[in-house]
Amino acid sequence: MAKAIKNNGPIIQRVPTSQRHPYRRWEGTPLWRVIEKAVRDLVENHDLVEDEYHEYIVGYICKIIDRRKKSVIAQLQGQ
Repeated sequence: MAKAIKNNGPIIQRVPTSQRHPYRRWEGTPLWRVIEKAVRDLVENHDLVEDEYHEYIVGYICKIIDRRKKSVIAQLQGQ
């Protein structure tokens, strides 16, 4: 069963500790922390409803950015 966390706001579903998720590679990285904060802010502001495990949402975004990091870096340097 999923672990749900409520911090005076919306419930955040967490992957059960006995279950591994496919995004562990990015977990704990600076990229993960930035994306996790952004997702959490959106949830707390009621701009996003998490209908999946929190780690899957954050991890998927990390994976996409990591795959496209060359174009992301080029885009940021062009600003």
